[in-house]
Order: sequence, then structure tokens, then C-alpha cells
Amino acid sequence: MSDESLKDEQQKSVGRRMGIAALILSVSILLSRVLGFLREAIIAHLHGASAATDAYYAAFTVPDLMNYFLAGGTLSITFIPLFSAHMSKGDEAGGWRLFSTVATTMGAMLIVFTVLLTIFTPELIPHLFPGFSGNAEQLALTVRMTRIVLPAQLAFYLGGLISATLFVRETFWPSAISPLIYNLGIILGGVALAPWLGIEGFSVGVLVGAVLGPLGVPLWAARKDIQFKFRFAPRDPDFRKFVWVTIPLMLGVSLVTVDEWLLRYFGSMHNEGAISWLNNSRKLMMFGFAVIGQAAGQAALPYLTRLYHQGKAIELGDMLSNSLRRVAFVSMVAAAGLVALAQPIVFVVFRRGAYSATDAQMTSTLLVIFALGLTAWAVQTLAVRGFYACEDTWTPMVLGSIVTVVSAPLYWFLNGQYGLPGLAASTTIGMSVNAVATLVVFRTRGGHLPVAPIAKGAIRGLAFALACGVPAWFAAGFATGIEPPDMASQLLALVAGGGVFGLIAAILVVVVRPEELEVVVGKIARRLKRR
Repeated sequence: MSDESLKDEQQKSVGRRMGIAALILSVSILLSRVLGFLREAIIAHLHGASAATDAYYAAFTVPDLMNYFLAGGTLSITFIPLFSAHMSKGDEAGGWRLFSTVATTMGAMLIVFTVLLTIFTPELIPHLFPGFSGNAEQLALTVRMTRIVLPAQLAFYLGGLISATLFVRETFWPSAISPLIYNLGIILGGVALAPWLGIEGFSVGVLVGAVLGPLGVPLWAARKDIQFKFRFAPRDPDFRKFVWVTIPLMLGVSLVTVDEWLLRYFGSMHNEGAISWLNNSRKLMMFGFAVIGQAAGQAALPYLTRLYHQGKAIELGDMLSNSLRRVAFVSMVAAAGLVALAQPIVFVVFRRGAYSATDAQMTSTLLVIFALGLTAWAVQTLAVRGFYACEDTWTPMVLGSIVTVVSAPLYWFLNGQYGLPGLAASTTIGMSVNAVATLVVFRTRGGHLPVAPIAKGAIRGLAFALACGVPAWFAAGFATGIEPPDMASQLLALVAGGGVFGLIAAILVVVVRPEELEVVVGKIARRLKRR
């Protein structure tokens, strides 16, 4: 076999492994999101869209802020490349020394911040949610639930650090199972404690679920390999490098994270239930984003990082381009499904108990607007991994901060002009700008990134989406026929519209055999052939 053939075969092998990893994580995220919607449906059934539910969703803001500024949510971005560098050189002891230093030093900082934020929560909440100021009971409820959720961030941080070491060794199942246990913990806590704590039971479930899932599962999986020693060493050279890479993610702002804070801030100024409507519709969109974009990003980073450390910049760019091509295609199709079936999806998921038909209709309107930005979310999340694989966190920090600063006035303006639909549109517009800017900057800064395959994937995805989505929208509309809509009609609309969408999609996949689905279709075809 020639060197060129060997190189192609190695690249295909890595691509297949990355595709399988992405598929594993996609299935996990799919199941996790299903449990997440069951959780949201139970909250909606028990508490509707009310001051209490707005307080519950608002209670995550301070913990999210702490998690963000300590980069707890970005360990896979900052830690994996550094840990992988040691492992690729055969320096396993150095890798675990870095792990011990980061776990001890950053863990100590997290404990200090948790204590301080717990003390000052009553002073912070009124500033974060000015619309709550006229409701003392709602403010007090938000404070109590915030204090319950805050310690869960330590579990997320340490569990994420352990999961990062598993990712480097291509062990993905703990990250696949952890969110399932986390969501089950929230559901069981909310239901079991409802008679005594009301909606606060769900916040207790968050804490318990975080300890058992995101921390407990990776810890158990790595129990035989993990080499931890208490090592508080902020001056350690490797730790300094970790901090240098992490600082942009601590100090910079990204619309991916800030968007949710802005929606809650401006949402608090609207009627009771506004934050809940925004939250539920956005989470339905984020379901598609997580299964497609988040899974692809998580799976791609270890492989892209390895190619970077091997000096294979061309292969890295080609792999990133092919991944973006697939993500653009699939996300276009998913967005079309959400737009076409927005109302029946919302009614079937949320419309029960205290969640009224008015709540469901407003949620479905917002979902359509959010869904138009699904492709931008997925593309941006994967594209930025190209920077992170090259240990460049400063460029995306500067870029993200610029986009956020430019976009923030848009939220203020569209909220004032168009209310909640304007807020949802701000998210879609801002993320579209962010995605395009990320691709342009990566390419112009000298990174190898073929753009033509990405554009072709997006165009084919749009054509595929229209071919499936338009007939599904008409089918769902014809099946409804009842005003005001009730559960039976919406279930019928979902079955009819979803059936048409799925049937057309299946036919197109068989007839057209789109390149973007080659990994999945090829794997299924091989299995059927063996049988």
C-alpha cells in the first residue's frame, strides 16, 4: 500500500471512529433531552407558566454565571488538548499531574465562589431580574432555589474534568449516561418532594442528580485509571498554561451563553410566565441543536486535537469541513421539522395540567422563530472547535465578545418593538452572525478549511428540508381543523405531519443517498447485508 493510500485509509478510519462517537453521543443526548422534556412537561403540568416557574428557571442564572466564569462548562475545550498532548507523547504521569493540579486548584476556587455567592444571592437576584422586584415572594423563592442549585456546580466541574480524561482515551459511554441520571434525579426530586417543597423539590433534584450523574458516573468509570493526588500548585507551569488557555473563556463573553441570560433578563419585564415560554420554546430548539451540533462538537474535538498535535493541519481542516457539511445538512432538516410541527409538538409536550392553551400557543410561536436559527447554532458550535483543537481560545473569545456586544442592543431594540417574538428573533439573528463570523475568521487566519463542501451541504440540506417540511406543514394544518386547538387534534396533527415528513425523508434518503448521511446509511446497509 502506497503512503498516500495509507494516509487516506488512516484518515477514513479516524473519520469513522469520530462518526461512531458522534452517533453514540447523539443517541445519549437524544435520550437525555427526551427525559429533559419529560421533566419540563411535569413542571408545566404541576405549576404551569407562572411566577413560580419563572423563579425556578431564573434560579439557574447565578450558578450558570459561576460555571461560565470558572470555565466549568468548557473543560472539554481547555483541558482535553493539554491532557492529550501529554498522552500523545507517552507522558502519562505528566497528564495526571496536570489533572491533579487543575482539580485541586480550580476546585478550591469553586468552593470559595460557591460560599460567597450563596451569601450574596439576595443582593444579586434583584439586579439580574428587575421584573421580579414587585413580587417579594417570587424574589425569595428565586433566592432559595439558587442557593440549592449552586453547590451542584462543583459536581459538574469535577465530573467534567474526569470525563475529559475519558474522552482522550476514546471512552464516551460515561458522558452518554451521566445526563440521563441527572435528569432522572431532577424528575424524582420534583415529584417526590412536591407535597412538601412544591417547585423547590426540582432544585433539590438538580443537586442530587448532579452528584449521582455528572460526577458519580465518570468517577466510577475512571476508578481504576484515575491518578489523583491533592496538589494545590497555582504556579505549576502546566497549570499556568491551562489558565492562559482558559482565561479567554473566563473573561470573554459568548452569545452561546449570554443569550439565555439576556432572554431571562428581558423576559422578567413581561407578564408572568414569559420566562417559562421563552425557556420551553428555546429548549425544544436546543434539543435539535444538542443532538446534532453539540454531539458533533464533543466527538470531533479529541480527533481534531490529535491531528493538530501530529502536525496534520490539512487533514484537520478537511475533517472539520466534512463534519460541518454533515451538520449543516442535518440541522437544516431538523429545523424544517420544528417549524412545520411547532404547534402540535408544543401541545403534546406541554399542554396539560396548569399549562394552558394560551401558554402553548405562545410557546409554539416562539419555537418557530428559534428554530430558524438551529443551523447557525450547530455550525458555530462545531466550527469553533477548530480553534480549540489548535489551543487557540483567544481568537474565539475576542470574536465572541465582539458579536455579543454588537448583538446586545438588538435584544433591547427588538424586545421593545416586538416583545417576546422580538427577543426570539434576536437569538436567531445574533447566532447567524456568530456562525458566519467564526467560519470567516478561521479561514482568513490561515486555517485550512474548504468552504465549498460546507456550502453544498447547506444547500442540499435546505432543498431536503423544504421537500419534507412544506408537505408536513400542510398535512399538520389539514389534520388540525379545530379552534381553539385541543389535545386530540394536535396529536393527530403531529402524527399526520410527522408521518408525511418521515415518509418523504425516507424516500429521499433511499433515492438520493445524500453524502452527508453516508456514515449512518453505510453502517445500516452493511449490517443489513451481513444479515
